[in-house]
Formats: sequence, C-alpha cells, structure tokens
Amino acid sequence: MASDPDPKVARIKPPVTVFTRSYPPAFLRGGPARSVHALVEALAAEFEFSVVTSSFDDMTAGTMQSVKPGQWSIFGHAAVWYEHRQRMPARTIARLLRETKPQVVYLNSLFDYSFAILPLLITQSISRRPSVILAPRGELSPGALTLKHRKKQAFIAVFRLLRLHRAVTWHASTSHEKADIERVFGVSVRSHVAIDLRAGLDDGLAESVETDRPTQGQSASLVFLSRIVPKKNVAAAIRAMPLVDGDAHLTIAGPIEDTKYWKHCLALIANMADPELIKYGGVVPADEVVAFLGRFDLFVFPTLGENFGHVVLESLAAGTPVIVGRDTPWRQLEATGAGWLCDPTNPKEIADLIKQFTSMDDAARARMREAAYRLAREVLNDPNAINSNRSMFQAHTFSWSA
Repeated sequence: MASDPDPKVARIKPPVTVFTRSYPPAFLRGGPARSVHALVEALAAEFEFSVVTSSFDDMTAGTMQSVKPGQWSIFGHAAVWYEHRQRMPARTIARLLRETKPQVVYLNSLFDYSFAILPLLITQSISRRPSVILAPRGELSPGALTLKHRKKQAFIAVFRLLRLHRAVTWHASTSHEKADIERVFGVSVRSHVAIDLRAGLDDGLAESVETDRPTQGQSASLVFLSRIVPKKNVAAAIRAMPLVDGDAHLTIAGPIEDTKYWKHCLALIANMADPELIKYGGVVPADEVVAFLGRFDLFVFPTLGENFGHVVLESLAAGTPVIVGRDTPWRQLEATGAGWLCDPTNPKEIADLIKQFTSMDDAARARMREAAYRLAREVLNDPNAINSNRSMFQAHTFSWSA
C-alpha cells in the first residue's frame, strides 16, 4: 500500500501482498530481491502493493540500520513491513494478511519457511481466500534440486500430498522454468510465464560499450560474482583454472553465505600449483556491480541453475562476455556471440572455453563485447516484459474501492 497500510482507507487499486525474504535496501541475496522490487515499482500505478520482508540483510550484522523494523513504512511505491525476528511467527503473518486484505498474495520462493510455506498455509485457512502466485526463482531447476536432494524431495512429496501445487498459480520467469515446474508438479498445474524485471539497470547504460581494450598476448582477467553457495558453483571455476593455458587470473566476488562451502573452495585454491591465480574481491554493492564487471574480460558463472540470472544481464550490460551454466534461460548467448553455455559439472569444458577466449585477438574480443552489450539492450527493451507481468496479476484481481 503505497500511501497508508490502514485497511480503512479507501482503495482504488487491487491490493497485493508480497512475501519475500529480501527486499531493498537489502542486496546481498542477489537477483530475487531485485526481481520483486522491480516488479512492484513497475506495476505500482495499477496495484496496491504491501511487502512483508526481513529486516536482515547480513544475518551476522543485525537489523539494517536504514529500516524501521516491526512497523509499516514506505520504500519506493510500496508499504513495507520489515520483520525484526529471524523466524516470523504464524500469528504475525495472519495479522498482516488481515491488515492488508489482499486479493493476491505473491510468494517469492518455494522452500522459504517464514516467507513462503507459512503464508501459503495461512492463506488456505482464510474464509475469503486470496489468490496465490508463487515464483520458485529457479529452485526447481534440475541442478538446484540436486542440492539437499532428499530433503527437497520429501518436501515436494508433502506439498503434492496436500495439493498445494494446485492451490497456486506458478510464476515462471521463462518457458524453460515453466518446463521445470511441470516436470516436478505435472503439466496440469496453472502457470504464467512472465520474464523477471530489472529496475534502473538501463538508466545508467552508455550509448555504446567500450570495445578498444588492448590485450597482452593470451592474457585474460576473469571474474565470478555471486553469492558463495553450492548452487552458484564457484568451485567448478576454481577447478578449471589449473587447466587453462595462458595467462588468466580469476577474481571471486560476492557475499560468503555458506562458510563450510567457502572453506572447501579455499582448500581447492591452496592446493593449486599457483594459488595466486585466484583472489577474493569481497562484496560488491548493488549499484556498483555493472561498473565492477566492466573491469574484466570474461565473466565465468558455472551456476547449477537460474530462473533468470540478473548478474548475467549485468555482465552483458557492462560489455563483458559470459560463460554460464546450461541450466539457465540464456540460450541465446552463443547464437548472438555474447558468450558460451557450459556443463557446470565439467571443469575441463569450462577451461576449454576460457582458453578459446584467451586465444582471441583484440578484434574478436571487441566483437564479443559489442554482442554482449547489444543482447543486454535487447532484453532490457523487451516491450512484452511489463505486459506479461501485468496480465499475471490482472488475471487474479478486479478494481474495487472499500
């Protein structure tokens, strides 16, 4: 609710309540937070959004200082509730739903207990039951499902048993993700394909990308930027580095969410013949990502699965070509000349693609940078992006006033 979360205030727009683990000013959890924020901002003129989220970005640092936890406040064009407890209780969720009286509840995850599972279960007990749209955000990709496989399969079995998969409309970011949803829950489930939105990225793009970056022999500066978790699979990039001929160095950047996994990665680096080939560059603020990626020759991202992959778009917008895992929607990379798809479980294949890039002369690299930038422009200027998201909500709402 952009103006006042008081349900007594007259409404002229259909109310939508969003539950999401992360929302700006938080940024450490990457693409899903940016996706839902862009969605809210793009459609705020037509729908009355209330967002329920966590007041934590880095769990070890406590509540974000710039937010007002435990009360409604305004961020952008939405009323936002920043929950101050690490695990939000069911009674709070029920109370917030009573206050916001949504026609639609939008869930930005499948497996999140406080911000997806509990809200979904509670909506099923409401007498005037709202429609529920659920965005799994790549959680049902084959690669993602290999992580904590038994636990996820047990959850999915219970989810199906309770017929919750039929109680929602699935928001698939691409036809590729729609196929993932139908593979897990069957082709008869309701789904709507609407590409993820991205707010503000095209505002800062130049008219053209710098293409005259001179190289020195077969050298290349490589970068991996994402959350340090098993799904993003930086370990495969690390394993590829000793297999690369030529002078290639890898910078790893992003928040370390899984310390056990990061220790494993550090051990891999320490056991390399030349550990100096890889360095950790820390966390990059969201508004500096494009400029940061633009400093490198090639973005190496062997993720096990993405429903969209905002960081891929950011790299392309910077004019930095990409190597990305196959289980993503970026199938057009190779056809456009903006990068390559890889088997994320095969470090040798990744290394061969890096070697292919390092062997290119300046003119060939310039063509790849220009192709990357053009592809980013094409995606950002897609006229169907907002329309498809709008129609998803319109299918479940009606104009009304209290």
